[in-house]
Amino acid sequence: MDINSIVKNDFLAFDSELTLSQMIGKLRKEDKRAGLIFRKNKFLGLVERKKLLKTTIDTKAQKLSQFVIKTPILSYYADINEAAKALFDSDADYLPVEKDKQIIGVVHALDVAKAALESLNGLSLSDVKLVKPSKVEKTNQLSTAIQIMREQSVDHVPVFEKGKLYGIISFRDIVRKYLNWSPKRDVSAKFNSSSRSARVDLAKLSALPVENFSTNNNLVKIKTDAKFKQAISLLTKHNIRNLLVVDGQKYVGLLTVRNILGSLAKSKVTKDFNLKFVGLKKLKLSEHQEFALKRVAQFSAFKLQRKLPNEFNLAVHLRQQNKDGRKQIFNVNLKLERNGKLLTSEYESWDLEQAVHKAFSGLARATKRIK
Repeated sequence: MDINSIVKNDFLAFDSELTLSQMIGKLRKEDKRAGLIFRKNKFLGLVERKKLLKTTIDTKAQKLSQFVIKTPILSYYADINEAAKALFDSDADYLPVEKDKQIIGVVHALDVAKAALESLNGLSLSDVKLVKPSKVEKTNQLSTAIQIMREQSVDHVPVFEKGKLYGIISFRDIVRKYLNWSPKRDVSAKFNSSSRSARVDLAKLSALPVENFSTNNNLVKIKTDAKFKQAISLLTKHNIRNLLVVDGQKYVGLLTVRNILGSLAKSKVTKDFNLKFVGLKKLKLSEHQEFALKRVAQFSAFKLQRKLPNEFNLAVHLRQQNKDGRKQIFNVNLKLERNGKLLTSEYESWDLEQAVHKAFSGLARATKRIK
């Protein structure tokens, strides 16, 4: 399955010269977790709110360019498993999607997990390694939870009271309250002020107890023997990225969307085909383009393998030429041989990845004739 059916265009784009306070205001208004950062229409990466949890940050003075996280760009024609691996490797909630060399949307991690559910049939939570971040007591300072999130690269931390599960604190809980905190009894200035008094008050805020920020009621839990289908259903229903996993009344860890994506990305499939490229060196591609080409071809060959049991040989013939005096166009010709039968598919495009994806789509349709 390709990702085009789950691509959304509800992303927010920001110029790298804007300040953090300008971006935060927009993210807060639209209730978004991250923004795509551009410089003169060139995509630079993401800025996620969870990276902004610092007590010394000055949102009015610091530019977005200082907080950009580089991420891969997915092709509009990418496979679900390909997207799962890219999201898992980058540890992002969503990634930009490119078509005809333009960013046209994003794919969200949870949507990818839902779309790939068929690949996870039969797996239960006991089949995956759960995330087990350090615990905090409800009376611990907020700064303790923030430090765990940053040092252990987690979005959620379980909260305890005398050894029993009390709640859970997420970067989203903190962002919503931490970045907007201004109750008179605790602080006298808003977070986005750049005054010295604001920074002092912010330090006081970090010293407040975790329970002031954590979610302590109606906790969403799931049992260790539950199936992935149930887990994804709960994540979707509550629009969350983590589930508390329990064995009876005992807390055992967290199931994250990244856990699920990792199960997809790391699922091992026995390779039962021979893949070769013809004319690749003549294209003079960049290292990034060649890597993307081979990745797409490899994933597409695995998809064909599901339709064609038994070994097959697959040749990817590549040509690049000027057409009608215009810019270079790519020609992709696929030849698949199995049990003495030959199938072919061909496609041309100014976009190499598109040409490869379309050629493989044609070959997938042709395989129905030799089942």
